[in-house]
This record gives sequence, structure tokens and C-alpha cells, in this order.
Amino acid sequence: MAKSEETKKNKISADRVANIIVIVVAALALIVLVAIIVLSSVKINPGEKLEKPKYYALYNVGETDAVATNPAVENEIVAALDGMDFSVMSAILEGHWNYSFTFKRNSSDKKIEIGASEVKAISSSSSEYMIELVYNQAKVTENGIDYKTAHCLEVEGEKVYFDRIKVLIGDTNGTVGTISLYPYLTARIDNNSDIQSLTPDTYKVTGLNIRANTTNTYAALRDLIGKIKLGTEI
Repeated sequence: MAKSEETKKNKISADRVANIIVIVVAALALIVLVAIIVLSSVKINPGEKLEKPKYYALYNVGETDAVATNPAVENEIVAALDGMDFSVMSAILEGHWNYSFTFKRNSSDKKIEIGASEVKAISSSSSEYMIELVYNQAKVTENGIDYKTAHCLEVEGEKVYFDRIKVLIGDTNGTVGTISLYPYLTARIDNNSDIQSLTPDTYKVTGLNIRANTTNTYAALRDLIGKIKLGTEI
């Protein structure tokens, strides 16, 4: 009888352990499920840190002149840019963990700097649209740029001043890809000054990368430019 009783106790103990394991596994599965639901519902808009500009200039793929715009067209551009958001979950599944602005760097991890003439030459490519965000121009004093009148982004702990941003948008094909931004100060691009703090000869710009899912945006811009070229009322 004693042996039978001990066997019974051992069975009860084993059942309890099994139940605890089932409860723990179920709880962990529930936590993972809740995390997936939360991360899938959290959306990141890559342009949310950018203030609304005075106006937008839109460039068709392969063209260096901006298309004609009006308030209705600009509203369409804003809607297209808002379509670049993505869920944190989708980004994690694709191995992307950093959603902030980062500097463009070379294989040696050094920032890639370009000069004033190169910034000026940046435009759309055969596969990318360009949208330029145009703000009120930063004021120029006898000592140089009045940075209090410029806009500013903090990137990797550094302040980047600008009054225009060139944004190049390709098609990321339904994934969380990367788009390029080039913030710059207009007065540092076009002037004949020999003042060190103003002359284009000393001006350097580092482009930025930001994560985005541009598939919907790319299609929206294509449709928008198609309407503009056909003269369809927007």
C-alpha cells in the first residue's frame, strides 16, 4: 500500500509540473502574441520629424525641371508622403532596427560629404522621383548665416541646418527600404561671397538615409504626374 501511495503522489507531482509547464508556455505564447499585435499596430512615418514646408517642388523621374503645382497638387504630394509609413513588426522581420535619420557613410564608416555644386546638381533619376521641401530661406547677416532663422534636424547627435531638403524616392517593392534626403542652406549654394562662412567653396553637405516603405508613395506620385501631364483636373 505504501508503495502504491508513493507512486500516486509522484504521479500527482508530475502532473503538477506538467500543468505548470503548460501554463508557462501558454503565458509566454500569449505575451509573444500580444507583442506581435502591438508591434504590428505601431506605425512609423519617416517624414513625421520634418516640419511642413512653405511649398513642395515635384520632379518626375529622369527630369530636372519641376512639374507645375498648385494647392490641390501639393495636397496630393502630402498624401503620397504620408503613405511611406510602415509597422515596427514588418521592419523587425526584415532585420531593420534603426528608424531615425542617419548620415550616409562609406565602407570605412566615414561620412560622405559633397560640395555645393554637387548638391545643386541632385535631381530625380531614371528610377527615382524627387520632392524638394522648400522653407523660408535662412537669413544672411554680415557674419554669415543666422542659424536661428534656419530649420534644424538632430542626426546622430549633430545638428543639421537647412532651409531646403531634396528627397529622392524610389520603389522599395513592398519592403521597408531606404530613401535619401539632402538638407541644405540655399544661401550657401548660390552666392559669390568670399566670406569663409558663406562661400560655396567651403560648403559641405552629408546626405541622410531614412527607412520607408515607398511602394504606395511611388505609385501615387506616378499617378499624380500622369494627371498633371494629361491636364486632368485634380
